[in-house]
Order: sequence, then C-alpha cells, then structure tokens
Amino acid sequence: MKKILIPLAVTLVAGMTAQASTIFINENFDPSLSAGANLNAYGPGGDGTSANNSVVAGVGVGGTSAWQINVTAAPGGANGYSYYGAQYQNGGVSGNTSASTADYTLSFDAKSVGSVVGSLNIQIQSWTGAGFGGSQTGTLNTAPASPGYGNDLTLYPTFTHYSLNLGNTSIFMNQGTFNPNGGTWQMAFQLDGPGAGPGGWTEELDVDNLQVSMVPEPTILALSGMGISLTGLLIRRRLA
Repeated sequence: MKKILIPLAVTLVAGMTAQASTIFINENFDPSLSAGANLNAYGPGGDGTSANNSVVAGVGVGGTSAWQINVTAAPGGANGYSYYGAQYQNGGVSGNTSASTADYTLSFDAKSVGSVVGSLNIQIQSWTGAGFGGSQTGTLNTAPASPGYGNDLTLYPTFTHYSLNLGNTSIFMNQGTFNPNGGTWQMAFQLDGPGAGPGGWTEELDVDNLQVSMVPEPTILALSGMGISLTGLLIRRRLA
C-alpha cells in the first residue's frame, strides 16, 4: 500500500456574534405617553402665528394614536419663513451604554398634510442625569448650521418610515458634542415652512412609532480560542 499526501485547503472562520439591539425609547403614543416622557415646544416663529402639539387619537398608522403637530401662518406675513419646534422629552432613559453615535438609530413614521407640506429639522440633545439632571452635553442636528425651510428632511403626505443612524454625518450634519449616554434625551421635531404670503396656510404633521435603539458593532469571537486560517494542510490518503 502506498500513502499519498494530498493538499487540502481548510479555512476556519472566526464566529461573528452581533450584540442584541436595545430599544431604550419606544413611543407609539397609544393611548398616551410612556412613563418619564413629556411634550414641550418652542415657537412658532417667523410667519407662524399659532401652533400646538399633543397626542391625538385616530391619526396614527392604522388609525392608532400619534403625536400631532399643527402650525398656522396667517395671511400677510413678511418674514418669508415659519417654524415651530415640538419637543419629545424622556427623562428616564437607560440602556444607552455605547459612547458611539454610530451605534444608535432613530426611527419613526411621519406624514404631513395641509395646504403646504413643509420640511422637518431634527435636533437631539442629552443631559447627563435623569429628569434633566446634571449637564446638557451637546446637540445633534440634521442641518449643518441654522435649520430652515428647504434645508431639512423631506416630508410626504402619506406615512413614510424614517430610519436615521445618528452617526451618519450626511443626515446629522452637525454632531456637536452630543453624548448618547445621558439619562435624559430631548428630540425636537422642528416643522419648517415657507412664508405666509397673502393667503396664509396650515400644516399638520403626524409622528408615530418613535424609537431609539442601540446596536453595538459585532464582536469577533475566536473559534476554540483561535481565529485562524489554515491553507495547504496535507492529509494522508491510503491507496491499496
């Protein structure tokens, strides 16, 4: 009998283990806000004359409740723009352990209806402690400088799903000194619109299924303590 050495290519690939997603803000507005959450606002400004935001039944995806933001610009405005910032605040955030904004995703469903369809600027801030305790760390902003109509996220008259990675600088162009580990998060959904002109206008923005999740980068685990590639391994084949 003769033994022949036959080359055999074998590759041992290190196992990839993705860490589980942590959803630490989960707001579907049914039937009201979750514990620790609150709504606030600033404005209206420019040609905007009245505005409000609240949880409203029947305006969400599938007829559920949603966060509704309303803005009116009365006729005769001379500023050429308008805005209203509705703020979602959550002072009981936990589980946001990663320091990298690239590990976080903001998602929501939104639609804009009315005599105009404006655009959406999003500004996210955090405080180090719960309930706005500690210090404010910085602001993530979808606009590179001051937000304004035409310099924001596009809105549509039917519900559209948005999934925005917070570390994506083509979306959140101004990263500032934002620290994602804070115990309080505030997200401003600033509705921006054109000037009022002679006719004025109204706009309604409905936001549903608001979530912020953290998914750390996968870790590479060594197979049996080793991540190796073996090529050209010789085995013996017995020939009669």
